[in-house]
Amino acid sequence: MKVLVTGGSGFIGSHIVGKLVEKGHKVTVYDIKPPLRKDVRFIRGEIRDPRAVLRAAKGQKIIFHIAAFSNIDLVKDDPLITIECNIQGTANVLEAARRNGVQRVIFASSVYVYGDRGHLYTTAKVASEMLCKDYYTLYGLPYTILRFGTAYGPRSRQADVISIFVRRAMADQPLVINGTGKQKRNFIYVEDIAKGCVKALASKYVNAVYDLKSRKSISIVKLAVLINKLYKNDKPIKFNRSRYDDHQGTAEKKSATILVAKNILQRDTALAEGIRKYMNWLQGKQ
Repeated sequence: MKVLVTGGSGFIGSHIVGKLVEKGHKVTVYDIKPPLRKDVRFIRGEIRDPRAVLRAAKGQKIIFHIAAFSNIDLVKDDPLITIECNIQGTANVLEAARRNGVQRVIFASSVYVYGDRGHLYTTAKVASEMLCKDYYTLYGLPYTILRFGTAYGPRSRQADVISIFVRRAMADQPLVINGTGKQKRNFIYVEDIAKGCVKALASKYVNAVYDLKSRKSISIVKLAVLINKLYKNDKPIKFNRSRYDDHQGTAEKKSATILVAKNILQRDTALAEGIRKYMNWLQGKQ
């Protein structure tokens, strides 16, 4: 099957591309930088360029729309680019899919749509989910929405809390928590996301919304304790209470306007196991 992956050169996208290739799909990566693999077709382009997206979608059966402005600090600093990339970019993909007769768009959303505190990143995901549903209602374009947990693992951009904590532990430095550490995150190993995305190609997942997350969340302070234990780091955990961690708040509270979706994963990599795998990758053991 011919599959286009927007953002296929990035952290999550590159893992999805790898799993699609393993399953025998003919993959085209649409991104601003070349993919890691040489056995896929590459189209260099911006998600904000509707004509380029339209050309890239030609002849494709499925589009995985992964491309997004996702660094939370940068999102806050540049709201207009966030809206342009994460909302208008999704509209460009949906319109290109509609005009090219693509069979389905699989959209990478986030469990933070369940959050109890507002953030531009979350707002953009909610708006994009609505666009996917509107394009089905108005034009009959099938969709699948996958709400990802917080991804971690090999090839991460090193800005997420697990990457930061692991690197500090490996350097025998104390872990520093912004705020109280009580805020919770739902972490999911990136390979599990990739497997779940490939699973979503099945027809039973059409025109529906699913979570793609781990079975339970963990507080940041418990995460820090776990990483210190795994790496045998005896440095005490420090708290920077003057800087509150406002990165998307918590995904634990359900919005009254958004229904909780069923988790597409029946099994996922345990957090301790995933962190060990990530540590091994950083150390060049795999």
